[in-house]
Amino acid sequence: MMFALLCLIAYAAGSFNASILVLQVKTKKDPRTLFSKNAGTTNVYRILGLKWAGLVLMTDVGKAFLISAAASRFLSVPEVLWVGFFLLLGNRFPCFHGFKGGKGVAHFIGFSLFLTPLFTALSLAGWCAGYLFFRLPFAGSMVLVAIIGMGLARISGPDFVGIAGVIVCMGFIVLNHRSNLLALVPGYHPMDASKKNE
Repeated sequence: MMFALLCLIAYAAGSFNASILVLQVKTKKDPRTLFSKNAGTTNVYRILGLKWAGLVLMTDVGKAFLISAAASRFLSVPEVLWVGFFLLLGNRFPCFHGFKGGKGVAHFIGFSLFLTPLFTALSLAGWCAGYLFFRLPFAGSMVLVAIIGMGLARISGPDFVGIAGVIVCMGFIVLNHRSNLLALVPGYHPMDASKKNE
């Protein structure tokens, strides 16, 4: 019962998209219609600058951190990881914003920060390295997700439920970036590929 309740709370928390709310208040516009059309921190940075992007990032990370801390109080680590998946699900398919949201990276950072702070810190360095090497923000995000995944797998141990939760969370974020990945494939040139890199 507690597991189901926390999954529901996590989904609802993820469904409050800070980038959409900030853009609506500041500009009356929707980030899903501008630049990369992604409801995330990077797109807010392009539209409103560093200050507001920082606010969105801190809001998403903080919200996810609190969900992780609350879930850890009542559940085992493997169960907490699945609560994290529902948080990502809410961010991607928010019930409060027409089921079209962000890609989940900031939420993954915040959620993991409570569970594995060292690997989360290392992942931020990994993001910088990935971005500097490839010059693509999403490439940095892929490095970040891989490092956090290793940290979560470490605290989960050999438990099948926990490892499955880590794989599903990581796979979900990678799947959310499929347009970015496809844009790197030679010969793949969708009409709006250049607009989808976040």
